[in-house]
Amino acid sequence: MTRRLVLIVLVDALGWEQAGDPAFVPELDAPRAPVRSVLGYSSANLPTIMTGRLPREHGHFSMYRRAGPDGVFAGAKQTLALASRLTNRRWRISGWLAWWLRRRGVTGYFSLYEIPFSVLAEFDLCQRRDIFAPGAFDGMSGIADLVLGTGAGRIWNWSVPEDRAFTELSEEIDRGEGRVLFLYTAALDGLMHAAGPQSGAVREALAGYAERIERLCERARQRYEDVRVFVFGDHGMAPVSGVHDLRSELELAGFGPGGPVLYFIDSTMARFWFRSAADRRRIEEILARHTWGRILGDEELESLGALFPDHCHGELIFLLEEGETLVPSFMSGIPARGMHGYHPDARHSFTVLLTNTANRPYPANLIELHALLRDEIREATA
Repeated sequence: MTRRLVLIVLVDALGWEQAGDPAFVPELDAPRAPVRSVLGYSSANLPTIMTGRLPREHGHFSMYRRAGPDGVFAGAKQTLALASRLTNRRWRISGWLAWWLRRRGVTGYFSLYEIPFSVLAEFDLCQRRDIFAPGAFDGMSGIADLVLGTGAGRIWNWSVPEDRAFTELSEEIDRGEGRVLFLYTAALDGLMHAAGPQSGAVREALAGYAERIERLCERARQRYEDVRVFVFGDHGMAPVSGVHDLRSELELAGFGPGGPVLYFIDSTMARFWFRSAADRRRIEEILARHTWGRILGDEELESLGALFPDHCHGELIFLLEEGETLVPSFMSGIPARGMHGYHPDARHSFTVLLTNTANRPYPANLIELHALLRDEIREATA
């Protein structure tokens, strides 16, 4: 019988509001508390979990950043110029672009969403390499390097359907050979966006996760002497309470896509790059009219670990209050019922750690969560 197993289940968007109750998987009975996320979406939070670094250090914030000379879409400018005039063929062009990016070695998660093709070449993918694979981060190691680089176990990432991933994880536990098994699933995140975090569908899904996790724990105890279990999310999910059309307002003011100001409209933030101080003042005047969002100053961005010296993620960042969303955005033209990507101190931004291991300090934030996982993995693989 193998001595120790570190079993990690990362459920995207599993928040304190969803899993903070001790009745959720009660056998993982170490004391629970909110775990603070970082500013940004999963594209910021997941790299922080994997590396133990802040966004300004690992370089990931939003899925898209301002392109440099080597932007991934640079070689497709002519195609994108044509595509911007063929709006009725968007799904075909998006499929071709996705294939084209994979052919050029992009292994990380991305989606083209509804980004206007007319400005897509101005942006670059932040996650070119799969963050759940070794060598994903320049100049720093991640959890995948510890697990896969040493041959200690296996990781299931976003590319594996959830049901298949749980089945294969169970089979690996039965073999009893792996020392670290790490499953990531994004299905709950998608469901809460569509149905809302307080919906019956989400309650049913959470019950399903609880049942699956309990079965995994039971199987693991039959094959291993010491089973260390860690279940957590990367952020929470807030119910949507307001929808705002900033994009149309910008266009009416003369700032359409491809105009004098470059911007990217996410679901909960708008990011801007300027050619002139006058344009910046006009944008600031437009944003100042609204009480449902605010401009983040450099001092606050620095305190949040999200001030990038080259401003590749925005020279100005306008962040919405919790529950508010931008529709239409470059993400979607349809309002969601659940959303994340708010200030990390917002009520629904916190995740939670469920564990049966009480001999280590409970993490207050994602950086401390990484340190906990790193130490457990190193001990299990020593």
